[in-house]
Amino acid sequence: MKISVDGGSFKVAVETEFEGLVDEASVIYNEALKQTKSNDKTILRFLQTILEHRDSDDAIGYAVLGLLGWYNATINQVEDEDIELALPKILPHLINPAGDLTAFSASEKDTFLH
Repeated sequence: MKISVDGGSFKVAVETEFEGLVDEASVIYNEALKQTKSNDKTILRFLQTILEHRDSDDAIGYAVLGLLGWYNATINQVEDEDIELALPKILPHLINPAGDLTAFSASEKDTFLH
């Protein structure tokens, strides 16, 4: 199974076996979440690891599995097929979900009035 992370300015990938992968990814994500106490900070920690340790396969693997654990817990259950986490497409909806809704909101015309 190939797990790719597209961060916009970078793209990394890890190939691994599916058996036990989701459990391992969930453990990594949950440990980081316990330490950071915030979903946003956890994601940022994994992204920072990727950016700062590009030359370390172990660090990249840890961060990619952590992001996969986050994806599995937050967005969609991971299945036994290649996956690409396109963060520029995913993160804006998580950071500002209401921003997507104002286009359909009856009060949208008053949203930016001062």
